[in-house]
Amino acid sequence: MKTALIIPVHNQAKHWSRMIKAIEELSEYPETVYVMLDRPTKTDYKYISGICSRQGKNCTYKVIESHDKPKYMGRPQANDDDNFLAGHVRNKSIEMATNEGHEIFIFIDGDCIPETDLVKDHKKLNSLGIPNLSVGRRRDEKHNWKDQREIDNVVKGAKLFSSGNGYVVQSVQLLITSTIVWTCNVSINIDAINLVKKLNRIYYERDEVFNSEFSGTWGGEDGFLGFQCYVARVFITMCATDKSGIRHIDHPRPPSKYDDVNWDTHYRNCLDDFDSRQSITPITSDFYADLIGS
Repeated sequence: MKTALIIPVHNQAKHWSRMIKAIEELSEYPETVYVMLDRPTKTDYKYISGICSRQGKNCTYKVIESHDKPKYMGRPQANDDDNFLAGHVRNKSIEMATNEGHEIFIFIDGDCIPETDLVKDHKKLNSLGIPNLSVGRRRDEKHNWKDQREIDNVVKGAKLFSSGNGYVVQSVQLLITSTIVWTCNVSINIDAINLVKKLNRIYYERDEVFNSEFSGTWGGEDGFLGFQCYVARVFITMCATDKSGIRHIDHPRPPSKYDDVNWDTHYRNCLDDFDSRQSITPITSDFYADLIGS
């Protein structure tokens, strides 16, 4: 199955030499690396394009500039330059990659260094003939290069990464608290894409994967994707092998942007609204008839 590695980059050009080095050393390569530059400066575009041209020997790199914004934003900022548009950029990349024949889509962020088996192990979980979304580790130096979910007292009891590779997440509570799906290391296949897009067409009249209710302000779009996958009966599996994680590059995380209180209320309101829409228009078996195996 043709695989795309998709990397939104916003003001993160300084990390790119480290990232491409790691990509070029992967144990298995994606067919295409989509470097999605979100509102880049001319300098950043030239710098990243140049590195990809000079050092991209084992992969095909497509460096894409994105300067537009979605037609709808659920949480727009007063200043357009401050808008968080990662979900919009990912949606654009999914369309490009799908049109070019890709069937597996792996997402990391522009401050994440992939470990050697990232592509190989996500691809394996998403090639089983079922709609699937797989989640890998985000390793942080402050956690001794472990994933926070492996050591957090509240979460570690769920044994997300120690219950076997491909462990199927069953807990809706972990999904609705945005504990599982973090788009710094996640992959989804075309069957799952089709189910989520159909869900969003029915309930929001938008043909998208990352819901635009979360465009504009950071936080919640990945957890909401996880819950929508659960509703659409997409398998959510943990990619738990030793070298399938990413190493997150530490950077300041000001509470004004990253504190839970700044996005959690909106996130929970969107979950409640989604439930209300489902109660009005329930899913029936017809929802699945023309999608699986398409």
